[in-house]
Amino acid sequence: MRNFLCRYSSPAYGSARQREVPAISAFDELHDLEYLGPVCVALINKLIREEARRLPVLAPAAGWQEADLEDLLGEFLADRLKPVTANLLALATDDDSVGKLLRTSIRRWLIDQSRKTAVVSLGRSLETVLADSDAFETVPVGEVGAGRWRLSGTTVQPWSGPFDRLVEAAYAVPNIKIPKWSSETRRAPVTDRASIEAVIHAVLSDAAGSMEVAHLVEVFTSRFPVALDPLVVSLPDDAVSQITADPHASPEEIVLALDDEAMAGSAGARIVAILSPLERRMVAYLDRPGEIQTFLGCGRSQAYHHATRLKEKLRQLVGDGDEVRSVMSEVIRLCSEAVETR
Repeated sequence: MRNFLCRYSSPAYGSARQREVPAISAFDELHDLEYLGPVCVALINKLIREEARRLPVLAPAAGWQEADLEDLLGEFLADRLKPVTANLLALATDDDSVGKLLRTSIRRWLIDQSRKTAVVSLGRSLETVLADSDAFETVPVGEVGAGRWRLSGTTVQPWSGPFDRLVEAAYAVPNIKIPKWSSETRRAPVTDRASIEAVIHAVLSDAAGSMEVAHLVEVFTSRFPVALDPLVVSLPDDAVSQITADPHASPEEIVLALDDEAMAGSAGARIVAILSPLERRMVAYLDRPGEIQTFLGCGRSQAYHHATRLKEKLRQLVGDGDEVRSVMSEVIRLCSEAVETR
C-alpha cells in the first residue's frame, strides 16, 4: 500500500506526514481542487491514527508502528477515496463539517475492518476446538464432503438444511459461560472452550450432516452477535459533559464526544431490534418477576426462568466493556418507552 501513497508524497499533494500548518483550509482546498489534496490527506492521516487507537483489535501484535499506520491510510484511500470525496463535496459546509464527515467515514470503515478480523479470528478458534476434540473429525478424502467436519464415528452426507434451525439448536445449549469482557481485552470473547465444544456438538447433531467451518462461523455469529462487535476504547463517563462545557474544546473534540454518546444509543437500538416483542416487554420488568408472571400467564418458577434467560442474553449482547452502563441504560429506556406506548 505504500506505493499508493507515493501519489500523495509528490509536490502537488505534499506528504501525508507533513506537520506544517496549512496555508489553506481543508474545506477551501476541497472545493478549489474538487479532489482530496495534501491538506485533506493530512487530516485523514491524523484522524485514522486517532481512530485506529480506539479499536485495539486492529493493532498489530507489536503495537502500532509508523509503517502499519501508513499502510492503514493507504488501504482506506484505496478503498474509500471516491465515495468519501463525493460525500465531502456534497455535504461539507465548512472545515468543522469536513472533520466530522471524515471522522465518521473513517470510524465506520475501521469498524468494518475489525468485524472482518473477528470472523477470521472466530473461524480459527472453532478450527482449534474441532481439531483438538475427539468428538469431531474431518471427512476423509474419497468420501462425499471431504474436508468438512462431522461428529466422530458418523457417516453422514454434507449438510444442506435450514440455517435457522441450527441457530435454534445453538441457543438451546444450556449453561453457556461468557468470559468476562473488560477494557483490557482486544475483543469480546464468544464463550469458553467447553461451551464452544457443546454448541458445535449440538449444531452438528441437529444438522445430521458434515459442515464447513464457514457454516459453523455463521451459526456462532448469529448465536453470539456480540462476537462481531469490536471493543471501542471509550472516553470516560463524564467526558461528554466535560468537553462540551470546555470553552477551549475544539470542534473535533466536541463532535467525537457527542459521537460516543450517539454510539451508545445506536448500540442500544441494535440490541432492542434483536429482542423479540415479548422480550422487549420483559426488559422493563426484569427486577419484578411477579409482573412477568402476570403478563406471560405462567407460574412463578417459569417467570424466573424467562427472566434469567433474558438477563443472560442481554449480558451477551451488551458485553462488559467501558460503555456497558450507557448501552444497557439505553436498552432499558427504549424498552420501557415501548411498554408505556402500548
